[in-house]
Amino acid sequence: MLYPENIAIGLEQPEVNALVTGKFVLEVTEDAERDRQLTVTVELAPGLRGSGETADLVGLSILTQLRRLNSEFANYVPPAKQPPVVHLRETGDPDYFPPGAKHRYTRA
Repeated sequence: MLYPENIAIGLEQPEVNALVTGKFVLEVTEDAERDRQLTVTVELAPGLRGSGETADLVGLSILTQLRRLNSEFANYVPPAKQPPVVHLRETGDPDYFPPGAKHRYTRA
């Protein structure tokens, strides 16, 4: 079981916390072979634009904390499937982080 708190701690780490607002949405997606993958959509700090390098850095921080804090994840999810797919969105993205709306951490 994944807990939003584990993801939040990954986003609070010194190497990434200035890049993001701390808001995120967790989703489990399936590929064409029906393999499941953890996807995390993260809101960038105001004025920042996403890059592959930033997404990789955020993903590594999340993965490191998931492995450290969640033994079920670390021991039962195959290592090749552990790295999350990270999508970066600008501050206030209307599809994921609309201003004024109550934030939800998961999507079906």
